[in-house]
Formats: sequence, C-alpha cells, structure tokens
Amino acid sequence: MNRSPFAVDPAPHPERLRALFEILLVSGVVSSFLAGLALALVRGERVELLSGGAAGVALFLLVEAAILFLLLFALLRVNRERVRDLDAGRRRWKSNVLVGLAIAPLLLLCQQVVGRLFFLYLPGHYLERNPLTDIIHTPADLALFLAVTLVAGGVKEELQRAFILNRFGHHLGGFGVGLLLWSLAFGAGHYLQGVQGMILATLFGLVFGLLYLARGSLVAPMVAHGAYDAAALCLYWFTGRG
Repeated sequence: MNRSPFAVDPAPHPERLRALFEILLVSGVVSSFLAGLALALVRGERVELLSGGAAGVALFLLVEAAILFLLLFALLRVNRERVRDLDAGRRRWKSNVLVGLAIAPLLLLCQQVVGRLFFLYLPGHYLERNPLTDIIHTPADLALFLAVTLVAGGVKEELQRAFILNRFGHHLGGFGVGLLLWSLAFGAGHYLQGVQGMILATLFGLVFGLLYLARGSLVAPMVAHGAYDAAALCLYWFTGRG
C-alpha cells in the first residue's frame, strides 16, 4: 500500500465528500452522543461522565466502543473493504508486537518529560491529578479499567486511526495531512485531562500514527497503545495514589 505523506492525484470531488462524511461518522462524535443517549434512556436521566464512578465510565467507554465498531465495520462493508485491508503488515505480527512493546516505555518517559516541562514552565496548566485515574479506588476498579482501556484504547482508537488515515491518504490530501489533523483532534478529545493531557495525547497520536504508517500494521500501534495504558494505570495504582 502506498503511504506517501501527500496525495499526488487528488480524488474526484464526490469521493472526497464521501470520505469526509465517513471520517466525521467515525470521529467519535456520533458514537459518544449515541452512547450517552442510550445510557441516559436506560437510567432515566442524564448523568455526568465522571459522576458515575469507575463502573459508569467503563460502561460508557464500552458502549461507545461497540457503537464505533459497528459504524466502522458497516462502512468497510459498504465500501467492500475488510479490516485486513487496513493491516498490510499483518504477516509480520511478531516483529510488530516487539516494536509495540519497545515503544511503550518511551511513551512513559515522554509522559514524565512533558509533565516536568509543564511543572517548570506552565505551572498553571500542570496536571497534578488525572480526573480519570482518580476514580479508581479498588483493585476491582483497576482490573475493570485495564480491560476497558485495552478495548476502547488499544483496539478501538487504533482501528479508528487507521481507517481515518486511509481515508485522508486516498481521498483528502494524503497521509501526512491526515496524521497531523487527526493527531490534533485526538488531543482535543482528551480535554478532561486539561492542556497538559491534550498536548500529551496529541504527541501520542503522532507516534501511533507514524508507527502505523511506518510498519503498515495495526498490531504495532495497538500493542504500544495498550501496553502504555496498562503500564500507566499500574504505575498510578502502585506509586501515584494518595
């Protein structure tokens, strides 16, 4: 698969509009709205995300992920595509697993560096406590979040990223444009974690996107993302509480 940073031959106008519509459909806006609506109907009232505790947040993330999976698979089917079309490097899965595992410690280091820079130079935006991890109070909460982040983070977000990058790559200006724009959007989606969290998520979005484009594989970014999330949660639980 050709993954040059910028498109040489622009796609026809109808195809660009269709690609843009598909990107908006799987951007997370629709799935988050539908997940929130579904849970509000079940509960009989609208509840703020973090007020539901670990179980409430986990339920929302799983429902949102399920809806996004349905949207992604439906679009792939309509376009006569398969998930394997997004994963040209699947035959090298062992090396991609190793690459993903090797990247995870670097992400943890990046997190510490960014946090230190904010502490020194932007103390007003320094994130002392993560509102998402602050709702983890018991080992059961930790286990629940570990499972959920692997599905909603490692799998869903990387499948979503691959789909969107391919739409940009073939129809909307090239993979480089898609990588930059979607990384910014990915960072903005972490607004609950403040400016520091959004900056860090943007950087991670660039890393995961570059990893996907360089390896041509969903496995490498999925493993890197999942391993980082799991390690960060465990580090919080064992060293960062209180």
